[in-house]
Amino acid sequence: MTNKYKEDFIQMKQQRRERKRTIKRDIIAEEVIFIFEKVLEGWKTIKIYNTIIQNNPNSCIDKKKTETISTGNCKVYESELSKERFEYYTQLREKVYELTKLNKNNNKNNDLKEFK
Repeated sequence: MTNKYKEDFIQMKQQRRERKRTIKRDIIAEEVIFIFEKVLEGWKTIKIYNTIIQNNPNSCIDKKKTETISTGNCKVYESELSKERFEYYTQLREKVYELTKLNKNNNKNNDLKEFK
């Protein structure tokens, strides 16, 4: 019996955490996917932000959140999307992480060249 209560508690805790983080994120999962797609297309974050605001003036996104999400630093939960869409999101997120890591390494190498 105790094990069942523990499993229920863990599941409830996970659901509360997801709900809290989703509310704190302020934007919907589809907007996160849109940001990832545009980052991979090479768009600047200000252009992504302006496009989202033009398409959805009620969006709660701001410039800082757009910049943060564009680095791949945004979690979307399975419960927010269909299975296929969630898989697409995870693939995009991995690509954005790789792009961000690549850009950081290039910037470090350029800084070292300028220093010498």
